[in-house]
Amino acid sequence: MTIPTLTAASYQRRLESGRTRPCLFICDDGSGDLNDEYVVKLKAGLENPRVGLTAELMASQLAVFLDIPTPEPAIIEIDPAIAEIIRDQELAATIRKSAGLNFGSKFVTGGYKTWPVGEAIPLSLRQTACEIFAFDALIQNPDRHQNKPNILWKGDELYIIDHEMAFSFLYAIVLSKPWQVSEELFLRNHLFYQQLKGKETNLDRFAGALEALSNKGVNDMILNIPGEWNNGRIPKLKDHINEVIHHINDFIDEVRRVLQ
Repeated sequence: MTIPTLTAASYQRRLESGRTRPCLFICDDGSGDLNDEYVVKLKAGLENPRVGLTAELMASQLAVFLDIPTPEPAIIEIDPAIAEIIRDQELAATIRKSAGLNFGSKFVTGGYKTWPVGEAIPLSLRQTACEIFAFDALIQNPDRHQNKPNILWKGDELYIIDHEMAFSFLYAIVLSKPWQVSEELFLRNHLFYQQLKGKETNLDRFAGALEALSNKGVNDMILNIPGEWNNGRIPKLKDHINEVIHHINDFIDEVRRVLQ
């Protein structure tokens, strides 16, 4: 998929939700016309900017390919001069330090709210919830739980967001085989674990979509990562995804085992 590179043209506000408190910008697509509003993760606000930005972009691309609902991703270029009109000096300093390329996603409008704590999964969303669980197992994302759902929800629609903590294996010294996830404790803390546990699990569509992701497809996603985000861990990320695909049946069995 093609990831657009846009320019932050107009600062709107800082969002209160999220650990990194991203900013909302109206962005320019380079043609002189203003584009949509985008939620921008400021790299100076991330603990590990290169890894965090890479995780966001890779997770978003994978979600789009696998038809897991997520806001459209983009790469947002920030000119430090945009900070001159911001009164909050701490935020202005963060924006200046974030000059260059940042991760952004299209702002979701229309009455969506964060998934409420303890909310029962509607029957109409159980299949999607099951696939989100499998997706988080794939990207080893420990950051979707009761205290931090990272899901925008309205009726029968939802979007998964915020993946800077995904691919947590990138920080590990000793690695298990990528498809062996049944012993991963973070999955038992997942937002949907308790409600999916013991229920019928149908991951056929998800497995088929993942199996259709070719080595070239993974390479194309990797090529979309800006050079300035390169962190030396990208080969490990690529190998992880390809290994899971190569052992897709084992991986799906492992996910089902967690939910038994």
